[in-house]
Amino acid sequence: MSQASSTHDPNSRKNERGAALLTSLMVATLLLAAGGALIQITSMSASNAIDSTAEAQAYYGAEAGLQAALNALRGNAAHTASTLPSGMSTINFLNAVVPGFSNDCPNGAGGDPSTVARLSRWLPYSNTQTAGTRVTVGTSPTIQYDVVVSLPPGDVLPASPLEPCRLLIQATGYGPNSSRKKMSMIVSSAGFDPIIPGMMTLVGTPSGSPAMNFDSGNSANHIYSGVDHAGVAATVPAFGTTNTVDAAIATTSAASNTTSTPVASVVSLPAYLQSPAATRAFLDQMQAAAIQGAANGTATYLPNGGSGNPTGFTFVKGDYVMGSGSGSGLLIVTGELITNGSTDFNGLVLVLGTGAINRNGGGSGAFYGANFVANVDWPAQSPALTNFGTPFFDFNGGGNATMQYDSVAVANAIALLPASVLGVCEY
Repeated sequence: MSQASSTHDPNSRKNERGAALLTSLMVATLLLAAGGALIQITSMSASNAIDSTAEAQAYYGAEAGLQAALNALRGNAAHTASTLPSGMSTINFLNAVVPGFSNDCPNGAGGDPSTVARLSRWLPYSNTQTAGTRVTVGTSPTIQYDVVVSLPPGDVLPASPLEPCRLLIQATGYGPNSSRKKMSMIVSSAGFDPIIPGMMTLVGTPSGSPAMNFDSGNSANHIYSGVDHAGVAATVPAFGTTNTVDAAIATTSAASNTTSTPVASVVSLPAYLQSPAATRAFLDQMQAAAIQGAANGTATYLPNGGSGNPTGFTFVKGDYVMGSGSGSGLLIVTGELITNGSTDFNGLVLVLGTGAINRNGGGSGAFYGANFVANVDWPAQSPALTNFGTPFFDFNGGGNATMQYDSVAVANAIALLPASVLGVCEY
């Protein structure tokens, strides 16, 4: 048997030598490139994570600056030991925005040379009397902020002693790796719409049907005036109404008194009196604020009516009787308000609910500020009313009583409520 012989020629595959090596090198190169890309991506992710953390920490710094400024504006921060400028005892919106008052300048001069208001008199900057310093809120890592207080675009600083109604607070937060974030907020000095359309504003029924109950007393010694007692704001009507019928009633009744011009006019109402629903929501808000304030000693809440001479922020659920003596502040009464002819009061009086003011007896009592009267169902009945009822005002005594508009007394009353934030943004 013959042995089979191979026909394979060993010399025919000489040119294929080293192919496995080349293939291995190509695969290794691809793996190396993929590994390098993965390392780069991982490194970039770590770097981005670090940058994101630093940005977030700067953001927290800016937030801390806004909160600290708001806390100071609400009177919850002590000022530095430097001597306060003459006539200044605490922070307010005017003192916060004027650099010589806002910044740590002893007696209003020297000290902090900053040309912008930055609240260095109230915030713990590293050096309150050096421009460009910051407040440190964390050291591991270092997180800082600074703030600038100004008027919102278009707002004008009013003549002293009036305060601006709004402030623009800008805070810059600083974090690790030179990160920074900027935030701003607009703060209102009023806890509610501060529009004062008249010395006494009486919210009536639609078209004056039925008409309001109004008797200003038959005495020329009763003075009703919309001329600003403080001498800084424009004159308003002595009596503001919401329809021509009630305006005519007030004009006729006040003809027996000494009354400024205009005696009565149909006026525009603040936001919280635009509808019964808005007024009910406002009363809910003010009741909650009074309950909270009563818990920390900044307000008086009387859940079952009461009597006395109120001071500060007072919310009365029910009737309230003011005796002979002096009171001041913001008084909200949801029942009937009864005053004595010798009662003195400086501030803002809101009789919203029963909507009735009864002034009894002779005397020379003086009310300086503003008054609002509205008849609304609060709490809401079922179904809730969609129109206001008839307001009531009666003065049945003699004497030399005065009721006059006073813009400063009103501003001081509104300032008793904490500053409210109108909006916040990052920029």
